[in-house]
Amino acid sequence: MEQNIIPPVTQPVQSSEEIDLMDLIRKLWVKRRFILSVTTIFLLLGLFIALISPVSYTASCTVVPQSGEGKSGGLSGVAAMMGVNLGSSAMTEGTLSPHIYPEIVKSAPFTLEIMQTPIVTKRSNGKEITLYEYYTNKEYQDKNILGNIKKYTFGLPFVILGSLRNSSPEETAFTTDSGTIYVLNEEEKEVYKVIQNALQVYLNPKEGYVSLSYSFPEAKPAAVITDNLYRTLEKYVATFKSEKLEDNLQFVEESFESARKDFLQAQARLAAFQDANRGLATATARSTEMRLQSEFNISFSVYSELAKQREQARIAVKENQTILTLVNPAVVPLEKSAPRRSIIILGFFMLGIITAFAWVLGIPYVEEIFSNIKGN
Repeated sequence: MEQNIIPPVTQPVQSSEEIDLMDLIRKLWVKRRFILSVTTIFLLLGLFIALISPVSYTASCTVVPQSGEGKSGGLSGVAAMMGVNLGSSAMTEGTLSPHIYPEIVKSAPFTLEIMQTPIVTKRSNGKEITLYEYYTNKEYQDKNILGNIKKYTFGLPFVILGSLRNSSPEETAFTTDSGTIYVLNEEEKEVYKVIQNALQVYLNPKEGYVSLSYSFPEAKPAAVITDNLYRTLEKYVATFKSEKLEDNLQFVEESFESARKDFLQAQARLAAFQDANRGLATATARSTEMRLQSEFNISFSVYSELAKQREQARIAVKENQTILTLVNPAVVPLEKSAPRRSIIILGFFMLGIITAFAWVLGIPYVEEIFSNIKGN
């Protein structure tokens, strides 16, 4: 008689990953009140920081640099005939590359001019003040609780060091043979840093435009400062171009005078030879006359071309060309650019959860490590 053998029933074995996951969830559930408390504290801290963070408005404008390429090929060709290599960047009508604009904006002379931008703020009571006066006089500024907290906590050592430094120099610039040397006092250095942090220059080489922006606690002054950024940058670029055009004109004038002398000398040599050898038909005489005629033709070509270039250079210096085309002017911003309170609160909320989870799950392992070290 056959017996039916029933195989034993085996319990499914849980994987170690599933056990670990359930253990982590259990630990978090046990410490749920602690996690909730830490998250609430971080959430309240984020709400506090979001409420006391200084308000900022950002105004921007967009400009398109005008290219001066393709206007100096004739002069480059003349220079090549004369054996002079001007290079590819020397003859571009003095056009400054837009890639240099950020460096111009960072320069001390440019920033010192921006410091003198006239603005009217809420606390100036209708009085026109400069941007430098605004940043150095607290009565024109709104109370910045967060800034004061940072200044007298993390920044306290720098405040003490600043008070112990020697007095700042009185002169802001002095002239030497090589140019003007600028000297910034302590207040100007601080204002320089604030301005550089508030402004931004964005270059889009693909689309060919430059964007200038400035952030300020009030909307209307932000637009005024941004507009002055554009006008000051245009002035600097125009000055550079004007200087380059003047240098170009001087170079053409000198080259023209030299070519004129060479032309007159070649003309005189050819005429003298023809007068002295009238009626001669020897091969030597014909060869010499051909050489002198060739020298005369070359010198005449250079002379006539430089005469044209001199007139063009004179016209270029006198004409008023647009350096930067304003395609999107600065307007008064209607919405605040900072603080982004929702992002701040959400960030602190997530930070609170991560901190609480890390504390609950990490402290037991840290205690175990220390206990093992003490046991050994």
